[in-house]
Amino acid sequence: MTARTQRPPARLTPRLLWMLWLGWVSITTGHAAAAASPKTRPAIAAAPNCSAGPPARDPMPRGFLGYACRDARCTSHKAGFDWAERNGIADGRSCVTRNDVAFAEGCRAYADEAVTAEQAGFRWARENDLGDSCLCAGGGAAFEAGCEAYVRGFAD
Repeated sequence: MTARTQRPPARLTPRLLWMLWLGWVSITTGHAAAAASPKTRPAIAAAPNCSAGPPARDPMPRGFLGYACRDARCTSHKAGFDWAERNGIADGRSCVTRNDVAFAEGCRAYADEAVTAEQAGFRWARENDLGDSCLCAGGGAAFEAGCEAYVRGFAD
């Protein structure tokens, strides 16, 4: 019988610990998947009577909490805002994406605003003088609720 040499026990080096921690953070916070594909959910979860097409009346370009929208519904901005809310983004510097500038601006709007998502939805609807609740979809449930509160109570 030959003598077996025993290997020394594995050591947890600082580099290995750092890599394990970074992998754990990426998995638990969802940043790896979300950063690679910011549009994992449909941006417009339209209400039953709403169509995904352009709104019937669009008198002027819209803005999204200080950023100019690239489409009439501010779709990418609302998607970025919703993503930031779901992921608890508190620092606007975490909102970097190479794919969609408007998505990053929506994310930064969430991180930089000192209001709840519902208050932000109401403010967005007020800033754009919305009269159609179909335009509220896409920013998350609380954002949509605030937007619809403005449309139901203050439009007309």
